[in-house]
Amino acid sequence: MTQLDAPETRALVAEPLGKAKAAEERAKNARASGDLQHATELDVLALTWAQVASDLVRTAAAEKKLAEVQKQLGELEQKAARSQALIEQTIARRGRAEQNLATFEASKPASASKPPADKASAKKPALSRPVKAKGGDKK
Repeated sequence: MTQLDAPETRALVAEPLGKAKAAEERAKNARASGDLQHATELDVLALTWAQVASDLVRTAAAEKKLAEVQKQLGELEQKAARSQALIEQTIARRGRAEQNLATFEASKPASASKPPADKASAKKPALSRPVKAKGGDKK
């Protein structure tokens, strides 16, 4: 079975194949009556109609493939648009987070912003008192 005889293409090629068969029948009749010139022309016409039918089948297949590709393209465009929106949202969130961090750091007191030094140096040294020597002061 050829593509022209397939059930899904029968309706599409019915008219050109009908015309091809009619031209072929007329060519046989012309040959039978001895009119070889018209018989040859009718054979060419029949072949042309058969090629038209074949072209219709190929065109329909190409259009079907085109529809599938266009559908895939639409899906990819939607995915790209969603991805772009996600990227823009992420950039906006990052900007807001940086702004919030800067506002927070600016609102902290100055002493709180400096990290404390060692614990030993953080303690204040005790005031030293003179130590009295045993036995009193003799001068």
